Amino acid sequence: MRSKVTVIGDSRTAAVAALLIAQLDLADVVLLGARAGLADDLDACGDLLGYEPRVTAGDWPDLGGSDVVVLAGVGQRTGKELADRCAHAVVVVASGDQAGDVAALLEATHFPRARILGVAVGSGDGHGPLLQAAGAARLVDHVLRDRRRVVEAYVLCRTADDDPPGDEVRRAEVRVGARGAEEIL
Repeated sequence: MRSKVTVIGDSRTAAVAALLIAQLDLADVVLLGARAGLADDLDACGDLLGYEPRVTAGDWPDLGGSDVVVLAGVGQRTGKELADRCAHAVVVVASGDQAGDVAALLEATHFPRARILGVAVGSGDGHGPLLQAAGAARLVDHVLRDRRRVVEAYVLCRTADDDPPGDEVRRAEVRVGARGAEEIL
């Protein structure tokens, strides 16, 4: 059975991430909030680029059963919809504020910290939408193939060095597999 990846957002990051994920040919891809016709365009690309075209447009109810959800932005309803419709999904955040959005989603969903990852690419933040999309596709690939490779991502880290100890979402080296962050190094 093929996996299901839902990409949420109407941006270049979302569109390119959906294309790159479809090219992995590992999952059905559902687009939520994308411009009209984008799913049809990406589906048609399958014949040209050699992947099995299974890209569709959807709405919040179609989020159910997603193995991975890619967020190109986080809206007011996003956390509640994730918690209600796909409580077992790994969430990949490819927004403009990965650390802030990861923290907000952890609070809104009460998901385990291992299952919400923010894209970390290059040497710092502020990279363009294509690099963010490629970073999201890489994390999706690691989750769906259970690669257990080390990459950088934004995750909730325990900060035992602080007085008192606390939690902080920050960029860290993470071993990523089927369950999300399998280990924070």
